[in-house]
Amino acid sequence: MRCVLLSQTLDLRAHLATEIARLKGQITFVDHPDATPDAIEMAVAWYPPADAFAHYPNLKAVCSIAAGADSILHCPSLREGIDVVRVVEPAQAQMMSGFVTWHVIWHQRGFRKHLAHQSARRWERFAQRPARDVPVGILGYGEMGQRVASDLARLGFPVHAWSRTAKPMADNVIGFHGTEGLAAMLREAEVLVNLLPLTPETRGLLDSDLFARMKPGGYVIQVGRGEHLVEADLLAALDSGQLAGASLDVFLAEPLPTAHPFWSHPNIVLTPHDACDVSVPAVGQTIEHTANALRAGVRPAHAVDRARGY
Repeated sequence: MRCVLLSQTLDLRAHLATEIARLKGQITFVDHPDATPDAIEMAVAWYPPADAFAHYPNLKAVCSIAAGADSILHCPSLREGIDVVRVVEPAQAQMMSGFVTWHVIWHQRGFRKHLAHQSARRWERFAQRPARDVPVGILGYGEMGQRVASDLARLGFPVHAWSRTAKPMADNVIGFHGTEGLAAMLREAEVLVNLLPLTPETRGLLDSDLFARMKPGGYVIQVGRGEHLVEADLLAALDSGQLAGASLDVFLAEPLPTAHPFWSHPNIVLTPHDACDVSVPAVGQTIEHTANALRAGVRPAHAVDRARGY
């Protein structure tokens, strides 16, 4: 099996060196453009060149190196019939849950005040709210959303989760779906966690209309995709007091430009797209399983539904 490495932004051969060595004999990894394009059945990609897939007429599947596959799905040369495979790793969901939980508690316990008091050398205690008084809404109930919802519920937070269509929910999670369900969940949520995939329907979802439907003084945790958020609307909601704060890990432009107002806003916690990461061994397992599926003539596990975008 010949597999081509496609990326404009990352040295995939160096990034995957240990797995490329482990899979030697099973898979031959070649760099783009390969001299024998007709022999290529598989690719590993991350922000591939716009014309990359046009070079390989017999390509059957392309593996992302992450849980998301947006840069591959939006590549102009990706044609029908090529499966796009994402990485699913339980440890990644655990890491994401820890990240989100930290930010939920940051808001619940008012830790920003403590930092301000420390800077001012001011000793002052203030009233605390128990977790049961801070309802959390989660947008997206896939692997990540389920783990985040479960962990927050165990800590005593009332948890509400929204998905595009109805899904079975854990006993301690209240489920919502569809347009009416989204409106109902927003009325309940003080903290809103975005874990949605990027689709035409979710692009720009976090806007002034959505913020206005949240409880006044709400908090947004944005760990989905940068394109979900209308940045000017978030700043307006923060400055008006409709939102008390926001934790942002993903952005329209990455790295975030140094002049961007998010850097200096007092009510924003900013991290550099670092909420969680996929391990290199998990990427290697996905590549290996995809190659085995192609040899067996079956569709690879975790292939993206192209119509839905995830």
